[in-house]
Amino acid sequence: MEKVLVVSSNKTFSESLLAFLREYFSYELRFEESAYQALNVLESDTGIDLVVVNSPLMDETGIELAEKIAENFTANCILLIKAEAAEKLSERMEKAGVIPVGKPFSKTVLYQIIRTVDIAAMRAMSLYLKNKKLEEKLSDIKTIDKAKFMLMEYKSMTEEQAHQYLEKYAMNKRKKKNIAALDIIDKLSEQYL
Repeated sequence: MEKVLVVSSNKTFSESLLAFLREYFSYELRFEESAYQALNVLESDTGIDLVVVNSPLMDETGIELAEKIAENFTANCILLIKAEAAEKLSERMEKAGVIPVGKPFSKTVLYQIIRTVDIAAMRAMSLYLKNKKLEEKLSDIKTIDKAKFMLMEYKSMTEEQAHQYLEKYAMNKRKKKNIAALDIIDKLSEQYL
């Protein structure tokens, strides 16, 4: 994680939380006092990875904000709320994708929760990047296959001839195979379609 937004209407608590985060983590920190301000920040800065909401806020309980964050943004959300309310709301918050933390809590507990969220976020990002790479690879294969198919259909080549033609074309033009395949698709489309 890189960017953390702290939302709290209690300035004393906010200052101590920000000091804690600065001491143990090297995140870019931002602070807002209300749900309204927090939502504006989240809409303008899509790079926020974690939002820590200290309930209650000046314009709402904080519960609604936490649910909106989980539903509408990619940022993870930790809701700091009185222990008895955390117990009552735990199932609702967990279903929404919010991590409820009962107050009061120790620095150790908060540290462990934030580290766990950080690790989970890094793991999710790694899986996302792997998935994206696989999708790109699949897209390249589809493009190459389409070019081969068009060569077979319009130029009466065998699959092996189409494959060799595509490889030679890519090598001669000094292009990646998928880019060369796009060129061939464009040329054949202009000529025959």
